[in-house]
Amino acid sequence: MIRKFAITGLLLAVGLSAQDKGKNKNKGKMEQFDFHPLMQQVWDAWGTLDPANAARFYSKDSERTFFDLAPLKYTGWSDYAAGVKKVFADYSSAKFTLASEHVMQRPLLAWASATGHATLTKKTGSKDDFDFRWTVVWEKEGSDWLIIHEHVSVPMAPPAPARPATAPKAAPKATTATKK
Repeated sequence: MIRKFAITGLLLAVGLSAQDKGKNKNKGKMEQFDFHPLMQQVWDAWGTLDPANAARFYSKDSERTFFDLAPLKYTGWSDYAAGVKKVFADYSSAKFTLASEHVMQRPLLAWASATGHATLTKKTGSKDDFDFRWTVVWEKEGSDWLIIHEHVSVPMAPPAPARPATAPKAAPKATTATKK
């Protein structure tokens, strides 16, 4: 009899615990924002080669830090926009395509990492093709998600293959002159 009560009590506790978890699942659930289209929109804006088209995605706080391919860093949006405008001056078109993305979101912050490919055409007609990495942090301001920090980089080229070691040439044999 005691055994039946113990088993019934255990089943009742497990059942109530499962119901409680189901109720709390929706409590405090934050609204998930789909960053994937936004991420490509940012790069499409940069593809116009005009920082003014990308400006709407960025915080205008003068203390924000942005790391791009060159130079080492930009501090604040105005510095970033002016610097990138100089970098893009030699180009006539650009296309940036994201290949893989990973996003983590909290109520007022989100961060992501992505890889992508860039094709930039110079005014001379030559092209720069390269893969890139992008790490970005957003902050929610009102109903907008604005970039407060980003880091863009290009992987280093792999090292050249090692040349096979060659055996050192044998030193010429020393000859000794003999007197006759």
